[in-house]
Amino acid sequence: MVAVLVDGGRAAVHADVIAHLPDRAGALSDWPLPEPQPEPAAAPESWPEHRSIGAAPVDLAEAPDGSGGWLAAPIRALQGEKWSGQIRAGVQVDDGNTDLMDFSFAFELDRELPRGWRVDNQFEYFLTENGDRTSRDNWLVESRLSRELDSGFGYYAGGSYERDLVGAYEQSAFATAGGVWHAIDRERMDLELRAGVGHRWRERAGSGQRLDDWVAEAASDFSFQINDTSRFESKTTVYGGGGSRVDQRFTLTNRLFGHWAVQTGLHIEHEFETEPGFEPTDTRLDVSLLYGF
Repeated sequence: MVAVLVDGGRAAVHADVIAHLPDRAGALSDWPLPEPQPEPAAAPESWPEHRSIGAAPVDLAEAPDGSGGWLAAPIRALQGEKWSGQIRAGVQVDDGNTDLMDFSFAFELDRELPRGWRVDNQFEYFLTENGDRTSRDNWLVESRLSRELDSGFGYYAGGSYERDLVGAYEQSAFATAGGVWHAIDRERMDLELRAGVGHRWRERAGSGQRLDDWVAEAASDFSFQINDTSRFESKTTVYGGGGSRVDQRFTLTNRLFGHWAVQTGLHIEHEFETEPGFEPTDTRLDVSLLYGF
C-alpha cells in the first residue's frame, strides 16, 4: 500500500528499506522493481571557440540574470547564439602619409555555423581631434563567409570597404571569392591560407578619380598560443594586378583577467601604385584594452 501511495513508488520504498532497515532487505528480495529510468540525453557537443585570449574564458551564460554590468548582458545573449568576438579601444600612432595619434575603436563578431560554415565580421574606427578640428574620421568594414570541408579545404566569399580622409585613396572597396586551405590545425598553432580573384574599386584623394581593377588575392592567417595568457597572430593579404597592395597585421594579446586583455598591434600597408606627394607605405602601431568573448 505504501509503495502505491508514496512518490517514487516501489523503487523509493525499496531504497529507503535498504538505507534504513538493511536487516529487512531480504523480505523484498523477490519484489519486482520498476524498469530503470532512461539515461538523460547527452548535452550537445559544444561549439569550438573561435576567439581565444589565453586561459579558458568565464562562462557568462551561467551568471545570474542582471549580473555582470552593462557589457556582460549583451555578450551573454550573443553566447546563446554561438557568437564569438572581441571589442577593443585604445590609441594608434601613425607613420607614413600622416603623423597622428588616433583614438581607435574596433568590434569583431564571428559565428560558427553547421556543416563547416563560418562568418567573420570586423569594424574599425579611428578619430583624431586637434583642438576644435577633426583631422581624421576614418572607418573600415570587412566581412567574409567561408566553408571548410572535412579535408581542410574549402571556399569563401567576402568584401571590405574603407574610408581614409588623409590617405592616397579617400575611399576603397574590395570584393573577392576563392578557395581556402586549413594547413595547420593544432591546439596551440593554427594556419589558414586563402587564394582567390576579386575586384578592387578606389577613389583618389583630391581629384576624386575612380579606378576599377581586377586583382588576384593571396592571404594567410596565422596564430600561435605562446602560453596560457599570451597569443600571437599574423594576418597578411596581397593583392596582385591593377592596384597591387600588401597589407600586414601583427598582434600580441596578453590576458589580464577573465575576458580582459591588452593587445599591441602593428599594421603595415604598402601601395604599389600611389599618387605624387603620397608615401607608398603607412605604418600604424596601436595599443588597446580588449574584451573577448
